Amino acid sequence: MNKVIRVTKTEFELDNGDVFPIEPELDKEMSPEEFQVHYERAYNIVQSLKDVRGDNKDDKGVDVQGKD
Repeated sequence: MNKVIRVTKTEFELDNGDVFPIEPELDKEMSPEEFQVHYERAYNIVQSLKDVRGDNKDDKGVDVQGKD
């Protein structure tokens, strides 16, 4: 699983260089370690939904089941 390396009230960055917006923006500043907990929970929920639907392909149609 990717690590959160930077977080502001409006976006976060992962160790692979991907940057994602946070909407609505956070009410308070968080450290990357604090935000990592929320990122992992959200990631696991999305993975669970994909597993149930059998939707384990990336945007190019490559099966990514089991990849972090």
